[in-house]
Amino acid sequence: MKTLILKELRENVKLAVLGLGILALILALNAQKYSTILKNLGGISDSQQVYLPWQPLVSSDILIGFFCAIFGAVLGWFQIHNERHRDLWAFLIHRPITRTEIFFGKVIAGLMLYVLATGLPLIGFIAWALVPGHVAAPFQWAMLRPTAIIVLSGTLYYFAGMLTGLRQARWYASRALGLGVALFVSLMFQSEWHLWQALFLILIGGIILATAVWGGFHSHGYYRGQPAPGRLALTGALMPGWGFVLALTAILLVELLLRSPYSQTQYQMTKDGAIYKVTQGDGDQSNIVDLAGKPLVDSKTGRRIGTADFNRQLCIRVQISPDFSNQAPHGRWFDRDCNRFTFWRATPDTLWYYWGRYGRLVGYDIATRRFIGSLGPDGFAQNVAGDGSRFDHAPAHASASRRIINTADTVYALDLEHRATKAIFTLTNESSGATTLSATTNAANEAIGEIAEVSLNGNDWDYTIVVTRGYIRLLTPDGKVLWRAAYKPGYPDYNQIQVTFLDSRNQFALWLSPSWYAQGKAGGKLPTQVVWLDREQGVLKNTDLPELFHNGREFAREQKLISLSISPALLVMIPLINEQPRLQDIPWVLVRYSLATALVCLPIGWWLGLRYSLSLPARLGWAAFYLVFGIPGLLTFLSVQEWPARESCPNCKKLRVVDRDQCEHCGANFAPPERNGTEVFEPLTAVKY
Repeated sequence: MKTLILKELRENVKLAVLGLGILALILALNAQKYSTILKNLGGISDSQQVYLPWQPLVSSDILIGFFCAIFGAVLGWFQIHNERHRDLWAFLIHRPITRTEIFFGKVIAGLMLYVLATGLPLIGFIAWALVPGHVAAPFQWAMLRPTAIIVLSGTLYYFAGMLTGLRQARWYASRALGLGVALFVSLMFQSEWHLWQALFLILIGGIILATAVWGGFHSHGYYRGQPAPGRLALTGALMPGWGFVLALTAILLVELLLRSPYSQTQYQMTKDGAIYKVTQGDGDQSNIVDLAGKPLVDSKTGRRIGTADFNRQLCIRVQISPDFSNQAPHGRWFDRDCNRFTFWRATPDTLWYYWGRYGRLVGYDIATRRFIGSLGPDGFAQNVAGDGSRFDHAPAHASASRRIINTADTVYALDLEHRATKAIFTLTNESSGATTLSATTNAANEAIGEIAEVSLNGNDWDYTIVVTRGYIRLLTPDGKVLWRAAYKPGYPDYNQIQVTFLDSRNQFALWLSPSWYAQGKAGGKLPTQVVWLDREQGVLKNTDLPELFHNGREFAREQKLISLSISPALLVMIPLINEQPRLQDIPWVLVRYSLATALVCLPIGWWLGLRYSLSLPARLGWAAFYLVFGIPGLLTFLSVQEWPARESCPNCKKLRVVDRDQCEHCGANFAPPERNGTEVFEPLTAVKY
């Protein structure tokens, strides 16, 4: 095997060197792009700065992922393709080693080249980023987990490339469908909630593809002649590929031919505090009516008001979603590990980030790209942790212009230019005399769940919204409470809060909307509560608005049609990939549509099995496969099986397959071919001398 490994390394090292150079060039260009951004930072607006790639180790993941997928697939394919020339494959498999040893020899050499081609540039890039003075952004080792998983997932594309080169199938049909497993895993590991789940997916995908390749080595890429594990793995490798092809085809056909007109209705409030129902369709025109169903008309012309004119009458609104959970950080592992910090704001000489690991704002000098200190409730400190005090959690909607931050009970104004903080509001010492809507919440349980800075003209700081478990407060920039409204119904059922600012600077409207989960649990019956209030007079009026677009378990025609092409197993599995999986999240209506197509596939597959005389256990196994995977399962069956020609049996006159010694119907042998004088072997005759 050692000789085979050296032979594979020698033949494919040029491709590995080419891949190494390409990845090194990609990473070098990313490093140069980052340096250019820092040099030209003054010409970039505050709103654009939020989306810049502040940590190259994180922002390069997409390009690294594409490279690993393409390079892995090409490397695996070339290792098989190299043996196709002049029947080198027959020479290879007749060496004095087993085919399993040939498989392992090729895989060991291929993975060594893959690791070298991807690992060396990445190690150099990481080393560059970790040297102080190169990257002006926080770093912690958890940020490299997504990159490591992406590189590891490239091995799936390597095995998929080998399977593509090995299979005896048409290029325009099913030969490249093994890539479907790798694509499926790449899409899924980013949506998992835990890192171990992503690793488990890669492990399962790798086992399926590697076993399929191993089986192909035993049969020169054919299905027949493989060991049982190889046949099962090949079936599992091709099925996701068919799923992708069918789903994309169905979506394309539905969008082009069967798409229903789009329509969505929502509530909108104008500057005078009136609420209208606005139905927006595919075009620019909207249907605008009041709550009684009367169309909104122009007072001058008497005609229905247009969308552009109506939008000019809308009031300014601020949406806020409080979060009182103690999970920090929380969410999907890929986002947690990538986004351990949030860009906050750039001053003329400093970049500021909120670093969740320490709960503080950390600063980096733009010129030297070095850490200069951190800012917390205690003020500025030259180390990253200060005296240990920290802000509560990362804000939900951080922006470059944000000037406030909070702990569990205090709101602070930030003066980043002078590296200082100032407490402007504390729950235990709020201003008295503010307009108050009654509440029954125990003050001891009060905690700040979210804050929002309000700018009515896009620049000035006009108000601050503070949401606690019991109240919603509107503050002036210096921390004076203008009004305090009860947060009831409260969190978590009503976690969508909207404050609207009417024409009069003294009047406002407060909207409390239910969460999607609570609305679904209640069957769409939870209303949105709206309260109009005045700074001086308190509550002016209130109303409940019924839910407009929550449809529970109802699905559009397009969704039902697309579900016909998706396997029932996938429709059941996807909703359960959640931090707290619930059976009620499974779209049983779509599952029934998918299962209906699976039942149609059942007799088709059974008839094909009978036609080609598959054994009863094989037909039963495939029947179960159709029921679980639907149309993708039937197409996989058609792809893996070889379909030999058939001719009439001279004994029973029935069609029989030509690759069997005896007729599967009557057991008769093939008739010997007729003699035509071209036979090579002639009967022995006596030789006369």
